[in-house]
Amino acid sequence: MSIDIRKHPDAPDPESLQDVTVEPVPPEEIADRREGGRVLVEDNVRERDDLDVIAYLSPEPDGDDAVDVGTGLYRLIQLFGTPQLSEYHAGEDISWRTDETFKYLFRARREASEDDDLPEEWLFTVHDSHVRYAASVAEWHEDDDGTFVADDQVALTTYALAQQMALEPVMAVYEDTPY
Repeated sequence: MSIDIRKHPDAPDPESLQDVTVEPVPPEEIADRREGGRVLVEDNVRERDDLDVIAYLSPEPDGDDAVDVGTGLYRLIQLFGTPQLSEYHAGEDISWRTDETFKYLFRARREASEDDDLPEEWLFTVHDSHVRYAASVAEWHEDDDGTFVADDQVALTTYALAQQMALEPVMAVYEDTPY
């Protein structure tokens, strides 16, 4: 049984994440990297058996909506708009999709610290994976040889960040109805 990332013994303290800045990678930067022959490789944290974590999107992990990936997507759209990776734009041919129907690419930045081994900057994606809310540590490589495995602490921090991004509803009111 997977452990909620908030309860994993090696997960970062949620308070420590307040010093991490997360921003979407601009579509132009993604296009430039791809045109330069780079490939985005990912390590899906949710699917790593050695970490065995899951991100519940409810304050109460046992709630009915705890694993509703639609809630996560809705909240990401409220915060960041539609996914910036071109293959996930609405209206594109989606016949190739198997496990994922949306994906955002983010850059995380933080001040260097002697207290941990996290880098000052890293990339990650937030997406669905087998109908679950997921996150992957990402890097640009020359090719995808299938061997990329992220550092455990970076992976756990990434998944905790991804959960926090979609855990709380974004207040939106239309015609006096909260969403």
